[in-house]
Amino acid sequence: MSGCIIAVTQRKGGVGKTTIAISLAAELCKRNRDVALIDGDPQRSSCAWAAPGNLEFPVYEIPLEDQQVSLWVQDVQSVEAEFVVIDVPPNDRAMGASIALARMVLVPCTPSGLDLEATVRTMEIVNYVRSQRQGRLNVILVPNRVDGRTLEGQQLGDELIEFGDAVSSPIGDRSAFVRAFMSGYSVANFAKGSAADLEIKELCDLVEDALDK
Repeated sequence: MSGCIIAVTQRKGGVGKTTIAISLAAELCKRNRDVALIDGDPQRSSCAWAAPGNLEFPVYEIPLEDQQVSLWVQDVQSVEAEFVVIDVPPNDRAMGASIALARMVLVPCTPSGLDLEATVRTMEIVNYVRSQRQGRLNVILVPNRVDGRTLEGQQLGDELIEFGDAVSSPIGDRSAFVRAFMSGYSVANFAKGSAADLEIKELCDLVEDALDK
């Protein structure tokens, strides 16, 4: 039976879901947590990242696609780990199923009007699931690929606060993440102590604090 499920989800692709999912899982692993990651996206980006064999946690390919939701849930819950991070594809069916299972939802959003529009839809799905389930559902909106020198980057955090859930510190648009992916390592191993690594550590602190409440 899987442990604490963390769904990394957004209604729009290209927002850095895989980067956040892999990086968070790696940082939890660094903190001596038992971690597994599920790649639920048909694009298989997390599986591609893991392919060289340099990550310190397992990555399982478990897409929902045409499978019955109940069977997919069984597959997810069969993954035994203290923390199970799901890289969720950007469609309503997979998002709803993943959010329903999760204790924590991370919603990456870049400084783009299209991303903000997609976040509205994402939060509609989150709040619908909240209304149908028992127990607390923690949500953290993650400003991602942010250039703090631009007006859009500076305003993104304030715009996300309006959704009413927790907002993390911004994560920069950093080449270290791209290079980590190309090498098959997490940013924690590829660029230890870098700004990218420190930003992920800060996000992980926020995740752990929220789950401890």
